[in-house]
Amino acid sequence: MTPTRRLVLAASDPRLAQTVQAHLGRTLALAVPVVRFVDVPHLLAPDTDGDLLLVASDPADAGPIETVVREAKVQQSPAGLGILESEAVAGRRAFDHLAPYLAGRWGWPHHVREVTTWARQAQAPGGVPFADPATETTAEAIRRKLVNHTPSLTALVDQLCIAAEHDVTVLIEGETGTGKTFLARLIHDGSPRRGSRFLVVACGTLSGHLIASEFFGHARGSFTGADGAKVGKFAAAGDGSLLLDEIDTLGLDHQANLLRVIETGEFEPVGSNETQISRARVIAATNWNLSDAVERGSFRRDLYYRLQVLSFHLPPLRHRPEDVGPLVRGMVARYGTKFGKRLFGVCPEAMRALESYPWPGNIRQLENVLQQAVLTSSGNELKLHHLSPLVHTRSDVTTPPPGATANYGGTLKQSRESTERVNILRALEKAGQSRTRAAQLLGVSRVTLYKKMKKYGLFTRPEPVPGFEPFLPRVVG
Repeated sequence: MTPTRRLVLAASDPRLAQTVQAHLGRTLALAVPVVRFVDVPHLLAPDTDGDLLLVASDPADAGPIETVVREAKVQQSPAGLGILESEAVAGRRAFDHLAPYLAGRWGWPHHVREVTTWARQAQAPGGVPFADPATETTAEAIRRKLVNHTPSLTALVDQLCIAAEHDVTVLIEGETGTGKTFLARLIHDGSPRRGSRFLVVACGTLSGHLIASEFFGHARGSFTGADGAKVGKFAAAGDGSLLLDEIDTLGLDHQANLLRVIETGEFEPVGSNETQISRARVIAATNWNLSDAVERGSFRRDLYYRLQVLSFHLPPLRHRPEDVGPLVRGMVARYGTKFGKRLFGVCPEAMRALESYPWPGNIRQLENVLQQAVLTSSGNELKLHHLSPLVHTRSDVTTPPPGATANYGGTLKQSRESTERVNILRALEKAGQSRTRAAQLLGVSRVTLYKKMKKYGLFTRPEPVPGFEPFLPRVVG
């Protein structure tokens, strides 16, 4: 028998699953893996067209199986789905409402030949099988998670693999809500430290006198209210990873203590003379450009160099619209399960509205809007009217005329001019509104850039405030 990931059994009853396994092994010489229903979402990917056989051994399996089918359809997974019913389930019509969403439907053990035929068809050559977590490489695991979450970041796979495999400090920059914690977790999960803890310290929420205690812990009686000893995050993380979020909010004295523990691993709990050693790996995140803070003198230059051994910049969501669709489908699936909604899809008009909105709060704002929309939704599809008026009443969200395709974007000239305008705005933002630097980034002369800006009416944008240095995104790689 040869192991296969083209066909996977999902079951809650190991005995029935083993019976199906044995049958397929005996008739087709297949070693088909078995997973739990809760493991199925981790197998689904936009390019996986393997087949899932959901084994219903008891009426109680109806809920988990419906969740699997619904989440697969919301996320537009190309995987084939089938339900294999035991005698205890057959005749209860538990899955009739799922029939439109399934690739097949059988009873067990009365239709063994149909199961055998379907399993044989599932092994047809070609296509992408389900990933095997036991054998996939770090790069494959990272790429799969990015494709499911933020496909625009797949270009960073090689750099993320380097960050995961080497024990160095990492700096992640980006606006609030862009997914910095997700990226840090991805690095941790791909590293040799994946079996240890991943802890987050929200530096911006801590007052000055509590930061040292949160980092390094404290001894009993070290200050008013310290009724007992406390273990800090550097010790609690053990051999794991520690994400220091909003690290730009640390004062210079705390920066000095942090520099010491990064360089030597040594620290003392507050009120204690006992030196301890940290084994945690440090990942830092910031909403601001730390190099600007260094120039202003609010952030230590030596600490900055220690932190950015490897660095990543996450663009805002408005600059990566291709990520909105996967994020929306993943969130609708998750919140549909949480709130017990039977949502099997997102209507095109709602998706267009979500993709066209600029999302100043980035992924965090998108998540809040979708949580509210799913909670108040009814029916099998998330509609435009379920969304917040902030999103669906925008003037640039229109319903295409009958016969128009969803991807229609105007004439070639209009598409070219729209793309040109967006690229100029991005270059100006990156160059801090300096036309000379923006022209250099775009590969055109300053005169050409001036004419283009005049053509597209970009001189109405406000000039930078004197003395204020804007956030300059940094291209990595």
